[in-house]
This record gives sequence, C-alpha cells and structure tokens, in this order.
Amino acid sequence: MYPILMNHCTAILPKWLLTGCLGYIAGFGQAGSAVLPFITGLLASKFGIGSLQPLIVSMMSTMIVIWALVPKVRRID
Repeated sequence: MYPILMNHCTAILPKWLLTGCLGYIAGFGQAGSAVLPFITGLLASKFGIGSLQPLIVSMMSTMIVIWALVPKVRRID
C-alpha cells in the first residue's frame, strides 16, 4: 500500500508541494504502523481474541473508503 500511495501522489500533487507532502505521508504511515498493532493488542488482551475479527473488518473497510476518496485526475503543472 505504501509504495502505491507514494506513486499515486506523484501523479496528483503539484511538483512544488510534492516533497513536503511525501514527508507527511511517510510520517503518518510510520505512526499508523506503530499505533494500529498496539491498539489491536490492547483490545485483544482486554476483550479476548474474538474482538480481533470485527477490528480487522473495520480496518479493511476504512481502508477501502479512504482509497475511494483519493482523486483519480492527473495533476496540472
């Protein structure tokens, strides 16, 4: 997902904004890769292993919705 997002950003963002945006995307990606497993572990330890299936389904659904909101137009330089 991360390389696909980075490649897509080069197509939709203007060149003058691209460097800063890639830094923010990388930062949010690293934070998400640390926070989501931590939250998953907390929920599994508190509510049991049965809570993982709804969490995984909700994370996948959220990812699909976010990808549906990404614009598909080419950038204008």
